[in-house]
Amino acid sequence: MKATLTLTLFLWTFGLNAQTTTYLNDLAALKSILERTPSFKAQIKGEKLASYRDLYGSLASDTVSDPDSYQYFYHLSQLLFPLKDNHLGFYRVHDFEKFKDKESIDKFAATKEFLAYPQCEVNIDSLKAALTRKPAESIEGIYHFGKFYDVGVFRSNDREYIGVIVGTETKLWQKGQIAIHLYEYGPNLYKAIYGHPLTKDFSLRTPEKYQYGSLVNSFFYVFNGRYVYTKQHPRVDHVNLPVNRPKFELKNINNDVQYLLIKTFQANGATRQQSREFYDSIKNALTAPKLILDLRNNEGGAEKETKKYYQLLKKYVNKGNLYVLLNNETVSQAEIFTLRLNKLKNTITAGQPTKGMLTYGSNYGKKETLPSGNFQIYITDMKGKPKHLKYEDLGIEPEIRLNNNSNWIDQVVELKGRK
Repeated sequence: MKATLTLTLFLWTFGLNAQTTTYLNDLAALKSILERTPSFKAQIKGEKLASYRDLYGSLASDTVSDPDSYQYFYHLSQLLFPLKDNHLGFYRVHDFEKFKDKESIDKFAATKEFLAYPQCEVNIDSLKAALTRKPAESIEGIYHFGKFYDVGVFRSNDREYIGVIVGTETKLWQKGQIAIHLYEYGPNLYKAIYGHPLTKDFSLRTPEKYQYGSLVNSFFYVFNGRYVYTKQHPRVDHVNLPVNRPKFELKNINNDVQYLLIKTFQANGATRQQSREFYDSIKNALTAPKLILDLRNNEGGAEKETKKYYQLLKKYVNKGNLYVLLNNETVSQAEIFTLRLNKLKNTITAGQPTKGMLTYGSNYGKKETLPSGNFQIYITDMKGKPKHLKYEDLGIEPEIRLNNNSNWIDQVVELKGRK
């Protein structure tokens, strides 16, 4: 059965008026901010610079007026598309006051802004039936966002996909509204624009990847939990660590296997002190023939915080086998640390590819607001190493891919080391 899908976006254009001037000011300001970043200076040169100027000219020539529209945000986002710098962040500023209680949510659900949210004219039942037949490896299909709503993702043209609400348990989303836009730019790589699950404000996520039946970078902290768009329902997550796990831990799994958890390399005062005390407590305690180093959900941090652990593990692999657990939330300095560990003998990486945001960074976590006051960009200020750029987006591929069918630590315990 073929489903004919007609996409109709509600875009508002009112001619060259004050709102269009606001768009041009936002566009020019965003371009100026990006041009100051280390990634732009390193990557956008020669023909790429000429193409970038053409892109800007094309975007500036369009008539875009409504800052609440998808068109407005998408046009601005395209200025970030050519950059391989995944520390950059771009999003509409959220107003959480609209959602602080049931009364405020009910009030918002009656507004013109809510009712005019981008929609797709499609038969929902036909769409669900067509997507249910998609193979598991396809990015097309039915995704669940917790128990709150379901989204049907389908190809809208050659390299674009949209995700439409096909079922909902919250009045914040209605059937037919578009929650997901994906723009494919490489094998299993997408620029993603999401409507925030609570505020419905647009945000750019890059790179987005489809792995283990989930859009792995679609996580949002809302509804008193952390959720991603996933085809698995109910979702048993063996890939990520629970949010309540400690930052540092060493324990014995059995007589032959020890488990070492390091979730951060942050150098702020409290964390640095905790790391130092933990290191002092374990520096003579790595004695088992097999050591599992868990770097899942490691948020990265400062290179200086990795050095003591690197020296400790370099010493360990002279007598034991080291297994390094990685996932998509192994990011930044943790990825660079992994590249160093890869060069050690008796070391095997396992899990899923890391996120691929290691080339650049931010010393100060600085955000800049565009002139309209509606949008913010999280900017990078640290120069990257050219040798790391090949891992940006793709991440670091583990030697052994683990599945999401059982506990990852149990899977690694069963692995055999190199001889």
